[in-house]
Amino acid sequence: MKPIKAIAFCFLLAGCTSVYTPAPPPNLLIEMTQVGTDRSPSQSTSRGEMLYVTDRDWHDDTGQYGVDRSTSMAFGTVVIGVANMTDTGFATYAAGQAAPRSKPEYAVQSFAELGRFPGTPLAFSITDGVLSRDRPLQLAYQHKGAEFQAELTRQLAAQGTEDVVLYVHGFDNTFEEGAYNLFELWHYSGRSSVPVLFSWPTGKASLTSYLGDTQNGAFSTYHLKETLRLISATEAVNSISVIAHSHGASIVSTALRELLIETRGAVMSMRDTYRIDTLIMAAPDIDLGVMEQRLVAEAFGIGFGQINVYLNPDDNALGLAGWLFGDTRFGAMTPDEMSEESRAVFRGVKSVSFILVEDANKYDRHSYFRLHPGVLADIGVTLKTGARPGDEERPLEHLDLNFWQIDDRYLPKATKTGDYE
Repeated sequence: MKPIKAIAFCFLLAGCTSVYTPAPPPNLLIEMTQVGTDRSPSQSTSRGEMLYVTDRDWHDDTGQYGVDRSTSMAFGTVVIGVANMTDTGFATYAAGQAAPRSKPEYAVQSFAELGRFPGTPLAFSITDGVLSRDRPLQLAYQHKGAEFQAELTRQLAAQGTEDVVLYVHGFDNTFEEGAYNLFELWHYSGRSSVPVLFSWPTGKASLTSYLGDTQNGAFSTYHLKETLRLISATEAVNSISVIAHSHGASIVSTALRELLIETRGAVMSMRDTYRIDTLIMAAPDIDLGVMEQRLVAEAFGIGFGQINVYLNPDDNALGLAGWLFGDTRFGAMTPDEMSEESRAVFRGVKSVSFILVEDANKYDRHSYFRLHPGVLADIGVTLKTGARPGDEERPLEHLDLNFWQIDDRYLPKATKTGDYE
């Protein structure tokens, strides 16, 4: 690799900077304000509590989660707030009425690790072909799982909802940046669910770290599966929405594929077992051919209510990743790059939608999912209503087969009073 190419890769693939750029007001909230629709109480507060699960290492000296692996999952709560605005000021910003240079600055207002699971793999032995796990460790693991579910149940009751949104961030995101991402997505979807962050070990912007983090993602797959098992087995949960960005989409799709194989082997329904109504993959950093095999050959899509994939063929980070690995990345594909076999399947399968972001480059080529006001609005209304592309709430422009198009003029619709309450 030539030095200049390596330097470009390190900067472009990072997807974030040391100074967090806040999301702009989404189109839907701007429109609601212009037509005089009242904001709900949830849209008029500048702080929010979220659950988290992480397998990052913990640093006692800094009181923060780091960028390396931990064999034990930790869970807890984190409260994100706006440091430089009042509740009214933040509501004004979200409605698109703030001064042009007035932007929120997010901060962790409080933080509490509530529990830590024993490290995995749990010790076991095999006698005469029978696997036996260490009983005390297994009981301790189950106890921590019950504590996590109790906290999730508490938050569901406090929010008055039965829905969960789980977010998995991408490469070179710190724990805090992942929390800020989720706060924005949750806030701009009307705070209609309990937000849960899954934060995996990443955070070093370099070529070697990118390659290493693909292995960190593989390491975290087991912990993400355990998180999904715990959430879906919580009695108070009715539905789950999963959002994954960049390399987070690779971790998510791998975990979900393995769970799908498990449920099929047990002659069970993935949809009924895990209750994932919506899966959103934004700028997925996955080999195109691999994802086609998962989506199509393995009938991945039947396990979920709907799958939305946001694409930008000019995504610079994915372009460089494709150059490195020698093949197109899923999040940067164009309709003509889809195989004929896949196109034939998608003529009859409509639960998977590919959404081309026409003007993503005006905002951010790779992190447009939260910096593009049209995309952010579309994600928000999807989480809130469960609507699909082409429904009244989501009037996306249809292209061909399962392909749709969006730009910054796109305006989803709150179809009745109370949609954002």
